Amino acid sequence: MEEQIRDHRLHPSCPLALDRSGKQFVCSACKLAGSRMLTYCCSKGCDFNLHGQCATCPEKFSFWGHPQHDIVLEHSRADMGRTLLEVRADVHAALVSSTPHGGVLPVCCEMCTNEIEGMHYFCRSCGFFVHTVCAMLPKLMPSVAHEHELALFCSAPTMCTACQTPAVWAYRCMPCLAFYHQNCLPENAEMFAKPFKNLPPNPFVVPPQMVPPTINEANPFGLAHTYRHRGL
Repeated sequence: MEEQIRDHRLHPSCPLALDRSGKQFVCSACKLAGSRMLTYCCSKGCDFNLHGQCATCPEKFSFWGHPQHDIVLEHSRADMGRTLLEVRADVHAALVSSTPHGGVLPVCCEMCTNEIEGMHYFCRSCGFFVHTVCAMLPKLMPSVAHEHELALFCSAPTMCTACQTPAVWAYRCMPCLAFYHQNCLPENAEMFAKPFKNLPPNPFVVPPQMVPPTINEANPFGLAHTYRHRGL
């Protein structure tokens, strides 16, 4: 991991320094909250913070979860209206006239189900939208919540073992039929936005015990193996 990044494309005026405090923050790029992980912050005191994933993500890459096409980095808020305008201008006009978002048609992340309000990856051919941090999730992940290694993939909706709400993209153990949202794994608690975050918790479900709120040095950005293939 680089201790300092100079001339970053999102904040070229000041160097970015690696912050190991584990503080709570809102990423200036993707607009998602984060905590208990290393982050890159402005070294000169600007209110500018980045997830490690957002600080180092490429402009375009081949995402294993969407193998048909490369996904491209978009630096603004996701807007389905721009895509719809190209194919159905009449439908676009009808929807924009009734939206409360100032003409922007909100888009939710394919993986975590939460709205994309900042930088994200997009496939124009398929209309595939995903948060930067979600696109960087590892395929395989061990967890104290389950005895076997868990694999991330997309399938028919099933109930998350931890929170008992639907999961499409989830970490799964198929032999045991165990399913977990990315933020329902104890190691990731409070690191990512919870799916269906505006709903109250299920009162009939006891969630898995959370691990102590400290940075895991072997997994400093909250995602196992995410950076190893990139030499950081």
